[in-house]
Amino acid sequence: MNITLSSEQVKLIEAQLALGELTSPEEVITKALQTLTQAGKNYWEWVEDVRSSVEEAEAELSRGEGIPLETAIEQLQEKFRKAREVQE
Repeated sequence: MNITLSSEQVKLIEAQLALGELTSPEEVITKALQTLTQAGKNYWEWVEDVRSSVEEAEAELSRGEGIPLETAIEQLQEKFRKAREVQE
């Protein structure tokens, strides 16, 4: 397969080569495609995790295990306050 790269794409490849980790344009393209593939997998794993969490939350709510919105907001605010204190 032959492809034509834009000048911007060539600059991106050259910038990666200048870092010294990769030694050829082919390696840069291979690494980029591997990274893109992994990012896609990570995204779909995240989507499935979120879907599962939402289903679990819906089940908890249907069993009456939910908490009032105001309580949830207060708990989150407290969590953020504590996290900020640790950072300071």
